Amino acid sequence: MKGPTPWRPEMPTFWWLDRPGYLRYMIRELTCVWVGAWVGMAIVGLIRLRQGPNAWEGFLDTLGSAPGIIFQFVALLFVLYHTVSWFRLAPSTMPVWIGETRMPSGWIELAHYAAWIVASLFILYWVGV
Repeated sequence: MKGPTPWRPEMPTFWWLDRPGYLRYMIRELTCVWVGAWVGMAIVGLIRLRQGPNAWEGFLDTLGSAPGIIFQFVALLFVLYHTVSWFRLAPSTMPVWIGETRMPSGWIELAHYAAWIVASLFILYWVGV
């Protein structure tokens, strides 16, 4: 004996385009592809550096070409978007409680930006800039 078939609402493929919150979520998730590609580029750079001066120079030439510059610029934009959107979400995903009081969201977000600035300044100092 077969029971009634369940009702399944039809959802268009791009239903999330009509909802700003879901659209921002999908954009943030898609930026992961560029973040991963940028990390892959950095790993290739380390491999080329280990292979010697000629391989390193070839890698730098590739980065300095028009496609290399465009890739780096687009990747930078997506990495910045990904970072800022994550910092905005941090208070919701990592609430900090001090006793019975929840730390204000702005403080948690500000702490992330402060850590980002300190880490960036340390790296710039470490590489001699």
